[in-house]
Amino acid sequence: MRHASQQSPSPAPAAPSAHLTAMALLGGILALVASMIPFAAPAAAAPMGHPAASRLASVDVVGDDAGDRFVGSGGLVLPGTVGRETRQRVATCAGCRWRLADPCAGSPDDGAHAACMSVTRGCARSAQLLRVWLSDDGGATWRDLGLVCIPPGGPVTVAEVGSSVSEEFERAIPATGLTHQPRQGVLPYLPVIFHSTQPSGLPASDHVINGVSVTLYPRPSWNWDFGDGTSLRTSIPGSTYPDRTVSHTYSRGGRMQVRVTTTWSASYMIDELGPFQVSLPVTQTAGAVLMVGQARAVLVP
Repeated sequence: MRHASQQSPSPAPAAPSAHLTAMALLGGILALVASMIPFAAPAAAAPMGHPAASRLASVDVVGDDAGDRFVGSGGLVLPGTVGRETRQRVATCAGCRWRLADPCAGSPDDGAHAACMSVTRGCARSAQLLRVWLSDDGGATWRDLGLVCIPPGGPVTVAEVGSSVSEEFERAIPATGLTHQPRQGVLPYLPVIFHSTQPSGLPASDHVINGVSVTLYPRPSWNWDFGDGTSLRTSIPGSTYPDRTVSHTYSRGGRMQVRVTTTWSASYMIDELGPFQVSLPVTQTAGAVLMVGQARAVLVP
């Protein structure tokens, strides 16, 4: 007797588990996100013997008002921790614009921010570490000059120092006057010697303005109006007998209104940067009335 073997039906395929379905969905999402991110090629290594250039040395940026602490134009006096050539260029660039911003303003790199904070602690107490940005094309492009410690009172500008220097300059100038020899009996065709009663100049003077050292160099000149239509310009304050460098001989008698005008100009250095010119010269005027008699012939018996 044949016995037919009865085979049990094959089991139906098991439904995929919820865990596997979720994993597959997550993988698809990650693949889609990755396809949307542009591939960044690794930076090429610098040739042997040539260090890689700093990215910050030639970065052009758009102003970030939120991160700027100080914004201005004209000469800026950077501290001595910056190279002299850079300090001179920034101080004498009258048409430049500058910004002092937070060290890591706009940086998304938390590591870089942490590094900046560690450097900040290296500034003197109450000073703040700021990044210097300079533009010499009206703000179209900006160049990073590095980090500097700025004192609590803020940055020092050439314009502010110049204003204070002008005040110191005016206080230092001596008064003027006018003397002549001979004092009486002035006659035509005989020289009259004049003096302004001032020194021939002032020595350089040192000052501390806004926390920086300033050296002032005054330069005087004199213009003489002798009252008869003639004048003389000199770099000395006058003469006394027997020196006749500043003298005049009248060709006629009369009442002469003599005047001397002293013009004081000056230059100055800021922390050995410059020179800069005091914006407005100081002028002084003194006068005297000179009676020039008429010589008469006298017969002597």
